[in-house]
Amino acid sequence: MYKVEVLNELKTPLVNKFYKKHSVRGRANKQDKVWVTYYNNEIVAACRLQDKTEFLFLSTMFVALEHRGKGIAKQLLSTLLKSQNREIKTFAYENVADLYCAIGFNQVLTYTLALQVLFDTYKHRNIVALEYP
Repeated sequence: MYKVEVLNELKTPLVNKFYKKHSVRGRANKQDKVWVTYYNNEIVAACRLQDKTEFLFLSTMFVALEHRGKGIAKQLLSTLLKSQNREIKTFAYENVADLYCAIGFNQVLTYTLALQVLFDTYKHRNIVALEYP
């Protein structure tokens, strides 16, 4: 059974171990709010929310390969979104942008300076900027 929860900041090294095991670039720190999905007490999916003052930034969303295609990303993101009351921005790879749009994200049409600076760092990776709500 899959269980979604906010990771206690003391357990941040566990999510970084998960990311490293799967060769994921991002690393969580104690300032991030980290959301994880457990399966049999093992982290099988994770993402981070970073407070960027103007908005929350969702990053480092990853589901372990052996658990993909089971709706885990959708469950993780939906649970996270229900608990937030601020605007969330993210950059999704073009091939998974439809997943984000299916749960309520929309393509960013107007970039603030803060978002543009972030986007310029990642735009070479075939991403699209999305926002919720």
